[in-house]
Amino acid sequence: MDEDTLIITLDESKVTSGEILTRMADAVIVQKEIEETRARYTSVSLRGSILYFVIADMANINSMYQNSLQFIKVLFNKAIDSTPKNENLDIRLKDLIETISKQIYSNVSRGLFEADKLIFTYLIATSVNRQAGIITPAGWNTLLRGAMPLSQQ
Repeated sequence: MDEDTLIITLDESKVTSGEILTRMADAVIVQKEIEETRARYTSVSLRGSILYFVIADMANINSMYQNSLQFIKVLFNKAIDSTPKNENLDIRLKDLIETISKQIYSNVSRGLFEADKLIFTYLIATSVNRQAGIITPAGWNTLLRGAMPLSQQ
């Protein structure tokens, strides 16, 4: 290699290096935007996880009620697709949570025995309220175990 070719190769390397640095900086910015957007939708994913674990717990009531995560994900994604778009994020989140809850509930409850539908509804309601802090851990323990006797001193 002669000196002129070496200089041209070094110049090309500097240009390529500059382009890579620019792209990496852009990627960091895009990654931060994605993380911020994802954080805004935490309430929707939380509702999905609550519904999934209630549905998974239904297998403890009757072994026929075994639904896969894949099945719930399909229902979840269909509910997202069917939710009307809205520019207002708060309204969008509320609509997503409502649509996901209704569609997953109606699809899963179709496969339940009539006697177990009330239990399923109850488990969803209490799980949502426990997550929201409406039902406190002490209140939940009292409901499950009954009131503890007062200690006598």
